[in-house]
Amino acid sequence: MDLLKKLKILRYRNNPYFQKFYQEIKEESLDRITFTSIDLETTGLDISKDEIISFGGIKIKNLKISLGDSFYRVVKPSADIKKESILVHGITPSEIEDAPPIEEILPEFLQFIKGTVIVGYFVTFDIKMLSRYTQKLYGFPILNPYIDLRDFAFYAERKRYRQIVQKEDMTLEELARRYNIPVIHRHNAYYDSLITGLIFIAMVKKNRRFFENFIKKVV
Repeated sequence: MDLLKKLKILRYRNNPYFQKFYQEIKEESLDRITFTSIDLETTGLDISKDEIISFGGIKIKNLKISLGDSFYRVVKPSADIKKESILVHGITPSEIEDAPPIEEILPEFLQFIKGTVIVGYFVTFDIKMLSRYTQKLYGFPILNPYIDLRDFAFYAERKRYRQIVQKEDMTLEELARRYNIPVIHRHNAYYDSLITGLIFIAMVKKNRRFFENFIKKVV
């Protein structure tokens, strides 16, 4: 764990919500750490004003998908869903009409990811989006260590071929294809978290030493 992360933990350690939802990870073995592959569907990509409309997550234990330990919830945003976002995630106004507000579901999701290393595709976006809510409601950001598969694929590709590779080329579909992972129900938070989890496991099997070294730095 780097110094900045330690300082942040010290800063929030007396916050009762932080004590409730955050748990430090002391294990460094990939086979013993619990990872949580997550995905959020949102009303747009503006972290400052768009809203979360669904949560998806699945646990990875012993480097295996734990299908019985998953999470999926749809929540009702404060504003109407834009038509262009409906075309992406497929969640219609009728589906969220009776959905609970995020204030009811966020605590459940924070408990779900508590004490785990977060895994995701472009997961820095999800972390920032979640942190906007936790900062507003509870006074602290998300401090779980995390692995962004898009970043890892980008740097691995650049190192392998010694040429400029655009991060935008590393789509989730492209990563799934490289690791022979089938893509189903794209842009559904649960299924995207499942696909991402399967890609992560395949990446670890192929590059275990890299992930072992990386985990030692972030937990």
